Amino acid sequence: MAGRAISIRFGLGALVFGLLAVFLKPFREFLLLNASRYNIQLPFLEQTFPVISIDHIREITYIGNYYNGVDHFQNIFYAEDTSGNNRFAPPVPIKHEKGSSIDATRSGAWCPQGTGDVLPFTSKVVNISENCLSLRIARPHGTAPDAKLPVMVWIHGGGHALGSASDVLYEPDGLVKQAAADRQPVIFVGINYRLGFFGFAASKALLDTKHTNAGVRDQRAALEWVRDNIESFGGDPLRVTAVGQSVGASDIALQLLAFGGKADVPFQQAIMISGSHGLNINTKSDLVVNNTEAVAKEVGCIKNGNSQSVETLQCLREAPFELLTNLSVTASRTARPPFGEAFFYPTYDNDFLIDRPSQLLHAGKFTRGIPVIASWVANEGAWYPPPTTSTDEDVLANFGLWLTGHSESTKAKLLELYPVEDFESMVRPEYDGPITAQYYRAAQLTKDLWFTCPVLDFAWQYVKNGGIEASQLRIYEHNATRFTPSYEMMGVPMWRVAHLSDIPYVLNIQRLGGGADNSVFQLELAKTMSRSIAKFVTSGSPDGGSEGWPAAFDGVTEEEFKTDFPSRFTLKLFGGPHGNAVVSLRKGENEAASTAAEQAVKWEKLFERCEFINSEKVREESGV
Repeated sequence: MAGRAISIRFGLGALVFGLLAVFLKPFREFLLLNASRYNIQLPFLEQTFPVISIDHIREITYIGNYYNGVDHFQNIFYAEDTSGNNRFAPPVPIKHEKGSSIDATRSGAWCPQGTGDVLPFTSKVVNISENCLSLRIARPHGTAPDAKLPVMVWIHGGGHALGSASDVLYEPDGLVKQAAADRQPVIFVGINYRLGFFGFAASKALLDTKHTNAGVRDQRAALEWVRDNIESFGGDPLRVTAVGQSVGASDIALQLLAFGGKADVPFQQAIMISGSHGLNINTKSDLVVNNTEAVAKEVGCIKNGNSQSVETLQCLREAPFELLTNLSVTASRTARPPFGEAFFYPTYDNDFLIDRPSQLLHAGKFTRGIPVIASWVANEGAWYPPPTTSTDEDVLANFGLWLTGHSESTKAKLLELYPVEDFESMVRPEYDGPITAQYYRAAQLTKDLWFTCPVLDFAWQYVKNGGIEASQLRIYEHNATRFTPSYEMMGVPMWRVAHLSDIPYVLNIQRLGGGADNSVFQLELAKTMSRSIAKFVTSGSPDGGSEGWPAAFDGVTEEEFKTDFPSRFTLKLFGGPHGNAVVSLRKGENEAASTAAEQAVKWEKLFERCEFINSEKVREESGV
């Protein structure tokens, strides 16, 4: 009897809490956050109902759903199915019949890639298809059709090998709700684009027909769809900010460099998170052509002994996508463990890319007038070196897998610029296990080769060569992570503030999974950073003015801009032991006069290291 009474009281309590959660929004969100934190299921909180958006010009109705305070529209196709003769070809814009009703209530298929788990805090890949060129839209609930809200378009990372706009890591709700609460509402759009073999296969037959670099052509088609259609969802097609992370950021740079800068881009601002034009891609090498040939051989598609022929290409277009996916993913991950990055990637085709990206950049062959925020993360390269890295040879082998053209003199100079003693203070045997200073040395060198130095090169050259005014470019370094518990669980605590770490802060994700840190302190930092991003999207300034986040090259003279590398710049540091701080750096400046935050960034020796990595000689050898 007593047990039954307890059960009744519990049931009444649950009912009361449920009613409170539904009708008292702040209380509901408090319960959702804490339920996620303690892994408690509260199904009565998951309230959804349909919402619609109407394109009156084309007479198309989009049916989405309201969830978690945000209107969501998912699996909206911007281009046709890419199977059959559309395989490898440029995207074909989709045309709906007048009077069509589009079901946008559920996420769709991811573009072909490896299936299964990736990381604890990302989605499991279970549904892949070539009919994948879709996007998702999230907007503040109740957005009026004529609201003309600014738009941010998210181009996901994943090394051109994996990922989707639907990944839980890219949940936009926190950013959209906070921006609306701050009276600077934005619309979020995430896009899917072709990956791996399907997005970047290369051969003579493909070059001859300009059916190359399909993945980045997909991105441009998606941005053009936004330009032409976002007004139906309450967005402003003239206030679009492209936001890319990792290769998504690299691809934004490629969009600016595309066609030698002779074609306008369908966006007005850009945020390039952990990536730039160079990254680790040798665009003029034969690697992608050779990798394409290897897959064709495995499939049995090489006709008359000619891997570059039209007949071989047609055979690949007729082969089952499951077979091509399995073979290409296996080859990619074997050569580039664990995810298969940089096995298929954008290449020189004398059309979309008319030269190596850094050559185009240094020659000023790019689209102008796009204000930019560019960034990197404190321990960006920590993913890549094996934990067993312990010798100079191991350090060189770590990036030698990706960058194969470096001379012996360049390798020796890189080792000299990154002396192992600089990294001995990072060793934490009681926490990390048997990780040596050489591991951290390799991680820092990888970070600078792939991320930091290309970002600095892009920032300097884009301003120096007249892309934008110096006041229109900002840089940040991110030094906080919510993944520490996840890394501990994975057995890789030495990753620290690794690649991807700033995504949950940029998007203000409140309920991050995979055992990640959802503490109040971290959520406050997420809110702060997300607000800066939203302010840039809505106003062009991440802090509503220059005081909180000055331009990177504020005060640099015309004479200084004649040099090939900056002698001073300013960045915003987010997170870490020194908090959020503006850091100004000058080459050769007296270190004793610096703040603690400046000392922390100066430890990275960006001037001497990046000046060498960005030199013409090293860029030529890297092929970027």
